[in-house]
Amino acid sequence: MSRISELSSEAGRSRAAEGTGQADLAPDTRLYVPAHPRYHADPEQAPGVGFEFLARPQTGEPVPVAFTTLDALVAALGESQPWIAMPAEAFVELMRRNGLARVAVDPAVAPGTEPYWTPENIRAYTEAVRR
Repeated sequence: MSRISELSSEAGRSRAAEGTGQADLAPDTRLYVPAHPRYHADPEQAPGVGFEFLARPQTGEPVPVAFTTLDALVAALGESQPWIAMPAEAFVELMRRNGLARVAVDPAVAPGTEPYWTPENIRAYTEAVRR
């Protein structure tokens, strides 16, 4: 079985991150990816997926992130963080197709970083897309 030695890619919103946790993962490793539904103005179009990123501390460059366990995602980004699960190989390929450089796996989030997604933000988002 082949392995992914360096997860490469990059794609939404940025938050501060420390490090770029690289991992040696099997292509079928399940990753938990911070993401949320994205709705189009045209209700005939199916919703898409908005991936969320952290920011590289030195440059502010957005970095797509994924976690090897749901517990790790919740610990880093909060219990209200929406997510999807997908195989590592599929996530990396999707990011590559979108011209993104590198994926951080199980990154440490900078101390004091407040989660973006809270129950209040989810309610507001839900109300906004229902209009």
